[in-house]
Amino acid sequence: MNGERPALRLLHTSDVHLGQYDYHAGRDNTDNLRREHHHATFRALIDVGLRERVDFMVIAGDFFDNARVHEATLRFAAEQIARLGAPVIIVPGNHDHVGAGSVYDRLDLTTLAPNLVLMRSIEGETVHLDRLGVAVWGRSHPEHETSFAPFAGAPARGDAPWHIAVGHGHYVHPESADHPSFHIHEDHLAELHHDYIALGHWDRQLRVSAGARVAAYSGAPDGPVARLGEMGRVLVVDLEAAGSVRLTSHPLTGGAIVQHDDIPLLRRRP
Repeated sequence: MNGERPALRLLHTSDVHLGQYDYHAGRDNTDNLRREHHHATFRALIDVGLRERVDFMVIAGDFFDNARVHEATLRFAAEQIARLGAPVIIVPGNHDHVGAGSVYDRLDLTTLAPNLVLMRSIEGETVHLDRLGVAVWGRSHPEHETSFAPFAGAPARGDAPWHIAVGHGHYVHPESADHPSFHIHEDHLAELHHDYIALGHWDRQLRVSAGARVAAYSGAPDGPVARLGEMGRVLVVDLEAAGSVRLTSHPLTGGAIVQHDDIPLLRRRP
C-alpha cells in the first residue's frame, strides 16, 4: 500500500489465564496469593496500555484458563477491559475455546465492557475498526481439535489501511517438533500480506520469521517465571505512518523497555 497511513499503537497480549487458581482459592493460601497476583498482573498490563496511549488492544487466546472460573473473575476482567477504554479484541484460544461449554457463554462481557469485541467464528472472521482504519482477522479455537490451523482460510488483504491477523498456536520449527497440535508454518505467515501478526500460545515473548511480515508472540504477562510475585511483559506495537511496524517490550513491573531489534527472533532453519 502506497502513501501514509494513520499512525496507531496496539497493545498485544495473550495467555493471561485469568482464573487459573480460582478452583482452589479459599482453601490454600498459596492459591489465594497466586490468584491475587494474576489479577494484579492484568491490572498492571492495562496500566501500560493507558500510559502508552494505545489505540486498540488484541488478546491472542487463553484470556481465561478454563470455563469454571469464578464469576468474580469474569467481572474483574470486564472491569479492567472497560478501564482501558480503547477497543479490545479477544480471539479465544484452546483454554477459553468457543462452542459448547464456553466460558464466554456464562456472562455477556460486552455489556460490562462496551469496548470489547469477542470473536466467535471457528471459520474465521474480520473485525473492522473503521474509526482507526484497522481490519483484524482471526479464527477462534473450537474445543479439543488438535488439527486446528490458526491461519487456515485467512482472507486476502482488503481496503483498510492496516491489517492485523491473530492466531493461537505453535510456530513450527526444529525445536518445536514435539508439539502435535495447532501448527503455524512460516509460509502461512509470509503469505498473509497482513501488516502485523499477533501470536499466542507460548509463554515466551519473541519475534518469529515470517517472510516480509512482522509476527510475534507476546508471551504470557506472568512470563516464564517461577517465583510468585514476578511479572512478565507485554508488547506495544507501533504501526507507523510510512507503513513500518515496530515492537517494544514493556515490563509490567521494574525492568527496562526492550526495543524491536533486541526482542529475540526465532528463525526457521533450512
